Formats: sequence, structure tokens, C-alpha cells
Amino acid sequence: MPSVKKRIARGKKVPVNVPEAPLDNISFHFVESVQKWKFLYQRRLALERELSKEELECKEVMKLIESAGLLKTVKGLGNCYEKLVKEFLVNISSSCDDNPSKEFMKVYMRGKCVRFSPETINKYLGRIEDSSAEVVVIDNQICKEITAQQVKQWLVKEKLLSSKLIVKYALLHRNGAANWGPTNHTSIVATGLGKFIFIVGT
Repeated sequence: MPSVKKRIARGKKVPVNVPEAPLDNISFHFVESVQKWKFLYQRRLALERELSKEELECKEVMKLIESAGLLKTVKGLGNCYEKLVKEFLVNISSSCDDNPSKEFMKVYMRGKCVRFSPETINKYLGRIEDSSAEVVVIDNQICKEITAQQVKQWLVKEKLLSSKLIVKYALLHRNGAANWGPTNHTSIVATGLGKFIFIVGT
């Protein structure tokens, strides 16, 4: 089997022989974005999903999601234009989060500069701009809460099964696995997502 030549691009190995990708209506802010575009175009996106009718009828969970300022991430999402999203991604500069850089919190779309930041996202979601206090909680506390004391401690080698979650957290986990921390491993609870649904739930 012939070996595939690879080159280094920003610390990651990108195959050289990536199939061509259509360039119609795509604008690039950086020269290196053209090569990245061919690679990114072939990638699948993890699309957000709207809650099912049954989940929307669960008032307790909907109230939690709404109070956390996350309702717009699970309801009324509208169409996703994958090509447009990929153009957005390919034009994000590596210095987008570097304050002294002229590219700080900027992304270029269709030849126009778009300001993009956590504040922009929060404004769209209708979330309060005030910074909230960091939640300090240990994994075992989370484990007890989300399983209603069925599991006393977060096991290091064994995974916490989502079947152990109580109904409220099972619904939050299912939605979280689709929208907030996309994963195909829905039968187990990742520690990060477990902490997130704990925060939303409490």
C-alpha cells in the first residue's frame, strides 16, 4: 500500500492529496486558507439538533435550559448552511484570541469582517453579560447528584453509564451530547459534560 505524503500545517498533519473542493462564492482572507479549505470541505460537521416534541413538553427540563440561557441552542435552530459554516471556520485566524493582534476577535466572511467573541454569542443567546462565579464542585458530588446517590464516586477506570442518570439529567445529557459537547459516545457520561449538565440542573 503506497504511503500518503503529509505536510505540517500549524502543528497538524494535513494530507497533500486531498480531493479538490468547489470554490464557488468562497472568499479567503488568508493564502493558507485555500489549502485548508480542501481539507475542511471534506470534513463532517456536528450539527445541532432541536429537542423532540416529548422533550419540549418536559417543563422542568425546559425551565432549566431557559434559565441557563441555552434555549436558542435547542429550539428554533433553522437551517444550517454547511458550506457557509465551513467558510467561517477556514477564515478563523490562529491569532483570533490574541489581544495585541489586528485579527483579535475577527473573522472574515464573504469578504467582510465580522466581529466574533464570547460576548457576541451571549448577546445572540440573550444571556446576561455579567460574569458569573466559577462553580467549584468535585466529581463525586456531581456523580451523587446526577445519579440520585446510585453511584457514590466517579470511577477512574470504569465509565459512568448514562443509564444511571435520573430522568432530568438523562434528558440534559442527551441534548448535551448533541449540542453542547457533541459526541457519539452517548452511553457514557464524559466528566466535562457531566459537570456541565450538573451546573445547568442545579
